[in-house]
Amino acid sequence: MSDNELSLRAINDLLEERFCIPAYQRGYRWTSRQVEDLLNDVLEFSEKEMKSAKEFYCLQPIVVRQVDGKWELIDGQQRLTTVYIILSYFNRRLAEGYRKDLFSIEYATRPDSKAYLDDINEAQKDRNIDFYHIYESYQTIETWFQDKTNLINDIESVFLNKVKVIWYDVKEDIDPVEVFTRLNIGKIPLTNAELVKALFLRSRNFGDNVERTRLMQLKISQEWDEIERALQNDSLWYFLTNEDTYDTRIEFILDLMVSNFGTAHDISSDHYRTFIAFNRWFQEENPVLEKAWMEVKYYFMQLEEWHRDRYLFHLLGFLINQGVDIEELKTKSQAEETKEAFRASLRSRIFGMVFRRHELEDYPNREDIEAVIKEQLGEWNYGSQSGLIRSALLLFNIASLIRNSFANQRFQFDKYKNDHWDLEHIKSVRSNMPERTDEQKLWLANILEYLLGSRSEADYRQNIANIQSKRVRVICENAVSALDSTPFDWQLFERVYRATLRYFKEAAESETDDSIANLALLDAHTNRSYQNAVFPIKRNRIIGLDKEGAFVPLCTKNAFLKYYSNRVENMMFWAEQDREFYLEAIVEMLVWFFAEDHEVLQ
Repeated sequence: MSDNELSLRAINDLLEERFCIPAYQRGYRWTSRQVEDLLNDVLEFSEKEMKSAKEFYCLQPIVVRQVDGKWELIDGQQRLTTVYIILSYFNRRLAEGYRKDLFSIEYATRPDSKAYLDDINEAQKDRNIDFYHIYESYQTIETWFQDKTNLINDIESVFLNKVKVIWYDVKEDIDPVEVFTRLNIGKIPLTNAELVKALFLRSRNFGDNVERTRLMQLKISQEWDEIERALQNDSLWYFLTNEDTYDTRIEFILDLMVSNFGTAHDISSDHYRTFIAFNRWFQEENPVLEKAWMEVKYYFMQLEEWHRDRYLFHLLGFLINQGVDIEELKTKSQAEETKEAFRASLRSRIFGMVFRRHELEDYPNREDIEAVIKEQLGEWNYGSQSGLIRSALLLFNIASLIRNSFANQRFQFDKYKNDHWDLEHIKSVRSNMPERTDEQKLWLANILEYLLGSRSEADYRQNIANIQSKRVRVICENAVSALDSTPFDWQLFERVYRATLRYFKEAAESETDDSIANLALLDAHTNRSYQNAVFPIKRNRIIGLDKEGAFVPLCTKNAFLKYYSNRVENMMFWAEQDREFYLEAIVEMLVWFFAEDHEVLQ
């Protein structure tokens, strides 16, 4: 790997090269659609307004190995062959004396293909499958250019000079079949991270001292792997990002760095934008390698430091979860003279995000902050303000953990994001009665499991006979009858549903049903399976998750266990006074978070 070389090469730079296609590769198979897509991309680039002189269109990597004065084409045969066919089309427009000499492509097991590429014709197209696809591609190119005759010269110029390939020259001792298998059979393309790593490890970066070169390459390679291993820690990873779209996570750090490169904005390629930006940085800035690598390390180390700092971890984690860009946070960090000032600026940013149209600086005392929070929370309802409520409840959980610094607990952003925690009613809303038959049957099974202590249909009848309460017995009998009915008796289900809500005192609608006082964060599985369930069933689910050691947001658990209620008359009902105590706890915690001095907290 350390001797691998890569660069960006324009099509014009390849015209004198000689390529050979080894036996382990299949023949040419590009479809008309793929050829048209390439031509359309080049046309779009050529017509792009305000292009800079440095801008170019980038093709995916061409992976080669030099053998006996030729380039063994390990990966990229399909692209390079298509490029050749397009160049052949350009050449055929000209008298023979004015045609360009093109690069050559030879085939280890298909020697006739080289001759056919030099003279693409209909007469021989059916001789074999390779000829057929080569001919079809040429016909596609001819057809595509039919209504663009006035653009051909411009497109040809762009194609030769502004279309570039990522040229990846691997070491001679690398097994080409292994590389080919990885890139083609396994469909694992070269990543930006691999290409940027190869930039750092190029031998020409290190001068003529062979031993120093070897040691520096080893050092960078080891530290690169250490950063990747650290980012594989989901606690760190999901603190930094809301998605897992990277096969190699260090690429996320490289992407962040590229946003600081002043010349990256004019790079057309989306897929290899990061590699191209780093390559340009090396070419134009010519940084000292050690300093260049230190910039990557320093960028990562700052993010890692944020993760280690428990207080910053929670504030920054909240903001990143809300979609705030890390670059904005880095800029804010650099602008503040002290850590305390940085913390204060983050709290102010959070206040503005949660309580929109309000700025923390406009409320200098605790009473004013409390008044704003109470007013805002009182106005929000499930549906129209679900996003704001979700943010406030997430902050409620985070602030509760920050406040208890002795417990040293951290919010599990990885679990929160992967398990898709969202809003759900604590006490059921009558209008949310399940509508689909499968949901109705699941609801009945859940209520029978709670009332009878079993989910086994074989136990239902026997357990019903042991119930002392006639009211509960009737609910269970009707629930079993509804489950057994064919076709499903939805009218009987509705009677069971309403009787159950009346029994658990959840039948009455009220203005607070959709307020934050009746909402908590629940995981996606609980939402799907228990969203219409009555309070005690949801409570049992939360207790079960907690017993298993599964992640449950602290304040969700506290709400269902009624830790916020000063007086508990019945643990099985979510009463009006429980909602009032819960809302008071949310307000008090958020007021503490925004109004109190947090300097001593870690």
